[in-house]
Amino acid sequence: MAFEAISLFQEAMKLQLDRILKQRGMKQNQFAEAIGTSDSYVSQLAHGHRQPSPKLLARMGEVLDVHPSALIAPQRPISVAGRVGAGAVVELVDAYAKGDGLYHIACPDDLPAHGIVAVEVVGESMQPLIREGDVLLFTRHFLGVDASALGQVCILATADGRALVKDLRAGRDPGTFDLFSLNTAANHPEYGVRLKWAAPYRRHLRREDVERL
Repeated sequence: MAFEAISLFQEAMKLQLDRILKQRGMKQNQFAEAIGTSDSYVSQLAHGHRQPSPKLLARMGEVLDVHPSALIAPQRPISVAGRVGAGAVVELVDAYAKGDGLYHIACPDDLPAHGIVAVEVVGESMQPLIREGDVLLFTRHFLGVDASALGQVCILATADGRALVKDLRAGRDPGTFDLFSLNTAANHPEYGVRLKWAAPYRRHLRREDVERL
């Protein structure tokens, strides 16, 4: 049983170290130098042949800017619940049952997987900041608009059924909001819009960095 537990630990270590190094754009020899060990030792870790000490594991997490447990924990899936655009009518979170969605991606190591939802961007009107195929992560616990969302870039659903990414401001009339584009060169604000809900986005993943599960 003990041998089996060590094998599982080493396999998880192998998978997560390789994945996180790739995410960080860091080569094994660079990582070895940063944690104060040899390239061959890191290679053994990356292939699941060695198990790091608790002290070394903590140092590895520090260098990679992740909690040490992220190196040995299994990947945590997040549902991509729908698509969102600058003006297109697209299906969003409420169109899917909890846990379902278009596909699943790996949760970034520094975010809690619980309560995080992802949406895929369609259309090119948010360039250069956000491109088609990018994924936005956000947390939404309730219907309505949290006051903390004002003045922030938000994923939102309008009363007329659109799912958008906009800079959210308070409207002139009670219960309304003004929406501003992320692309200032092609900004056509919408004023006095009524919303079902809005949630500030937590993270932007470029399409080339999205890890599908």
